[in-house]
Amino acid sequence: MNFTNIRELILEILIRVEKHSAYLNILIKHYLNQYSIKSEDKALVQEITYGVTRFRKKLDWIINQFLNSQSKKIPLVIHNILRIGVYQIVYLDKIPNYAIVNESVELAKKSQYPKYSKLVNAILRNIIRKLDNIYWPDIKRDPIEYISVFYSFPEWLVKRWVKRFGLDLCIIICQTMNKKPNITLRINSLKINMPDLKKKLSESVILFKEGQFLPSESLVLEEFVNIGNSAMFKNGLFSIQDESSSLASRLLNPLPGQIVIDMCSGPGGKTSHMAQLMKNQGKIIAFEKNQKRLEMVKSECQRLGINNVTSMLSDVTSFDADYFEKADKVLVDAPCSGTGVIRKKPDLKWKNINDSQLKNTTELQEKILNIASSYLKPGGELLYSTCSIEAEENDWIIKKFLKNNKQFVVQDTSSFVNEYSVIKYNTEIGQSIQILPGYSGKNVDGFYMVKIKKCMIG
Repeated sequence: MNFTNIRELILEILIRVEKHSAYLNILIKHYLNQYSIKSEDKALVQEITYGVTRFRKKLDWIINQFLNSQSKKIPLVIHNILRIGVYQIVYLDKIPNYAIVNESVELAKKSQYPKYSKLVNAILRNIIRKLDNIYWPDIKRDPIEYISVFYSFPEWLVKRWVKRFGLDLCIIICQTMNKKPNITLRINSLKINMPDLKKKLSESVILFKEGQFLPSESLVLEEFVNIGNSAMFKNGLFSIQDESSSLASRLLNPLPGQIVIDMCSGPGGKTSHMAQLMKNQGKIIAFEKNQKRLEMVKSECQRLGINNVTSMLSDVTSFDADYFEKADKVLVDAPCSGTGVIRKKPDLKWKNINDSQLKNTTELQEKILNIASSYLKPGGELLYSTCSIEAEENDWIIKKFLKNNKQFVVQDTSSFVNEYSVIKYNTEIGQSIQILPGYSGKNVDGFYMVKIKKCMIG
C-alpha cells in the first residue's frame, strides 16, 4: 500500500463505521491483518480513524462554519474527506498543511464525487487561514451545547452526566475519555514473575510504568507499541487488560479448588485472570452465547496455559437446572451500554444508544443476574460488574435485585478499596465501587462492581 492508499483505507473504515454501524476496533484489526502495511502507516491509520471518530462532532462544527447552505448537503464520502483533513490540521503537527490539503483533494478526485475536489480545497484552505477565529458555543449561555460540541459528545449523554456528576466533573470525564488510552498489560503469573517480565520489556526497549491500582500485576505502556505481535504476547506472558477490569476479578477473589461460573465470559480477560488467581486449580465454567467470543475465550486460555476453564456455548438468559446452587463464586460481567470505555471505543458515542434504549439493556441485565444468583451455593459470593457509568445499569439493578431477593446482602469493600488505593465515586450503594475516568485516574476506564453474598439458610 502506498501513502495515498492509506488515506483511502482510512476513508473506507470511517464510512463503514458511520454508515453500517461497524465497530471501529474490529474493523481496523480486520483491515490491518488483511493488508501488508508498514508499522508507521498502521499507527497513522489508528491515529486518524480513532481521532476523527473521537472528535466527529467537533470537526463537523468547524466544517459547518465554512459551508454555505447549498453545500451543507455534501455526500458522506466528501464529508469524511473533510473530517480527515480538518483532524490532521487541528491535531497533528508532523504533516504540513499544504500536504494535508493536496492529499484531501486527491482523495476527492478519486472518489465517485470528483466535482467536489474544488470545494474540499477551498474549505480546507479557508479553515487553515481562519483556525484561530472558530466560533464555539457559549458555556455560560448553554453549557450542555458547549460540552457536547467542544468535547464532541452527544447532547443526551452530556445532559445525563451533568445532571448526575455536575458540570465540572462532566468536563473532566469528557476530557479524559478523549485522550488516547495507553495499553495496560496484566502479567500471567502462571508463566512469569513481575521482575522477569519487566526485564524482557526493557530488553525490547518498551517503556512502561507500574499500574495505579495493581502495580504487582499491571504495567502501563508509555507509548504505542504493537505488543500483540510480540513473542512475549504469543508465548502467553501477559494479557492486555485495563486495571479497572482487573479489579473485578480481584474483588470476587476466587480461590484455588473452588467452582466458579462466569456468566458472560467473552473475550476471556476476566476468565483468564480468575484462573490465574485460582492457580489453575478448581474449575471455571465459562458461559458465552456468541460463538466467536467463545472461541476467543478458548484461544486466550490456550495462549496463557490455562486448563481449569470449561467453555460452554450458552444463552445465559435461560436457566439451566444442572447448575443450580453449584458455584462457590459467580461473575456477572453484564452486557451494557459501554459508556465507561468510550476512551477505547469512541464509536460507542455515536451508536444508536439513548435513554429509552437503556431500558432494553437493563431488562437483560436483570434477567442474567437473577439466573446467575440461582447458581450460587448458600454462603457463596457473586460479583456484578459493568463497563458503564450509568446508574440504571449499576446501582439501580442491584437495589431492585436486593429488594426481591432478601437472602442476598452486599459485601463490605472498604478494606479492598484501601488495599488497592481505589479512588471510587460514591453512589447510592455505599459498598459499590464506581470508577470514573479522570476522577479515579488518568488511565482507567469507567467501571462498576459490587459483591453480594447468598446467606446460609436457617
